[in-house]
Amino acid sequence: MRKRAARSALLALSLAIVARPAAAEDARPSAPLFNDADILEKPRPYFQIESIALRYSRFDQSGTGYQSRAGKPGQPGSEEMRVEQPQLEVTARQGTHLTHRIWVPVDIVTAASPDAIDVVSGSSRRNEAASFDWTATYARDRTTASIRNGLHNEENYRSWNTGLAGSRSFAEDNTVLSAGVNVVVDWFDRYLIDGTNAGHNARSSLNFNAGLTQLLSPTTVAHVDYGFTLQEGQLSNGWNIVPTPQGAFQLENLPPLRRRHAFVARIAQHLPWSGALHGSYRFYVDDWGIVAHSLEAELHQRLASFARLRFNYRYHTQAGADFFRTSVPLGAPIFATADSDLAPLHAHTVGVKGTFDFAVPFARTLHADVAVERYFRSNDLRVSVYSCGLGLLF
Repeated sequence: MRKRAARSALLALSLAIVARPAAAEDARPSAPLFNDADILEKPRPYFQIESIALRYSRFDQSGTGYQSRAGKPGQPGSEEMRVEQPQLEVTARQGTHLTHRIWVPVDIVTAASPDAIDVVSGSSRRNEAASFDWTATYARDRTTASIRNGLHNEENYRSWNTGLAGSRSFAEDNTVLSAGVNVVVDWFDRYLIDGTNAGHNARSSLNFNAGLTQLLSPTTVAHVDYGFTLQEGQLSNGWNIVPTPQGAFQLENLPPLRRRHAFVARIAQHLPWSGALHGSYRFYVDDWGIVAHSLEAELHQRLASFARLRFNYRYHTQAGADFFRTSVPLGAPIFATADSDLAPLHAHTVGVKGTFDFAVPFARTLHADVAVERYFRSNDLRVSVYSCGLGLLF
């Protein structure tokens, strides 16, 4: 009996010794396995700036054309023009589904041809212009819808635009259908042959486009697109001229209606050496008699985790408008233009662009790029384009 009591006391003591540390640990507050940040995502603000980008572009144009006033009678005049264009772009997200894009370009234009309207004062040689463009896009599930509004203001010229667009993806996002419609209204001054301001003119443009994007393979994407544009009103810029055999000139006279059709096919192919090749073909035709073909290729190459390089080349050829003339009888009441943009021509564009993306502590990405392009064509026009951009992605 005494041995059984001793054995019970020893067992009780052993249990007490084992239980004591556990009791002590239970008495201390233990650190939780997960905190609130691990369980719940950080709430996003209702309105958040997603990106801010600044860009500066410069366009240097040289050459001659019969539509320019800045030349000797009956001879092509200077098409010299320089454009300085700073731009600001801001993208912001409102709530879960709505995104806003604000784009503000400013143009400072120096041009020889409009300056010849008032050669004494030279007030038209330099012109400042600014635009404001706002696009709101609502995206939910596989559907997006957007509305775009903008206005443009410069000396003797006003423009307003509005548009609607939408897209819908199918087959696990392998197929995307898109469509959009845009309306542009321009209001500007009209000039007589001697440069006298003769009041105001207007024109309108209605554009519709529809496209299909299809994933052909894990490394290949194709896109086809059709666009139709209807233009009505005064379709000249107001100062283009047409030379006459008598050594004088008269204002160009364009039809008040123009129907334009464009068909586009694009393909993008991933390359196994961290690159991609993009190609496109565009066929254009309108009821002014212009038929055009454009081919373009882009080679994108990743140089490092933060750097990419792009090379591009474009070839364009077109037949001229039915009423393109470099000379018409004085006072002839016929449609006629000497605009080099509406002439038969062949054009080439070559360019290179470098893009750099860096991780920074104050944003998700710091983006920078620089690009140079050279455009030249068969009827004596050349344009050099220089561009650089800097932006923050949040």
